[in-house]
Amino acid sequence: MLLHEVDKPGSDVDEYVESLDAILAHKMEIISLLRGRLYNFKEHLREEEILSKKFYEQRAEVLDVFDLGDREGFNNDDMQLLDNLPHENNAKQH
Repeated sequence: MLLHEVDKPGSDVDEYVESLDAILAHKMEIISLLRGRLYNFKEHLREEEILSKKFYEQRAEVLDVFDLGDREGFNNDDMQLLDNLPHENNAKQH
């Protein structure tokens, strides 16, 4: 351990200071790189959240369009098109 070396008689304090400075600089570089990766990760999470929200909004819109159980949203032309579609039983007979 670096601190134990400086406590020994005849040790070089200047060398200790330089070594400690190098260690701290290296650790600061590692922390800086880690913070950069964390920032990128947070950005990706935010993008995923936005895309997910858009996906579920569009999915709900599509499901609303194809929800045939509630015919109130259809106008007469839509209803005629739906009524003119061949039924499953008729399609099997042809």
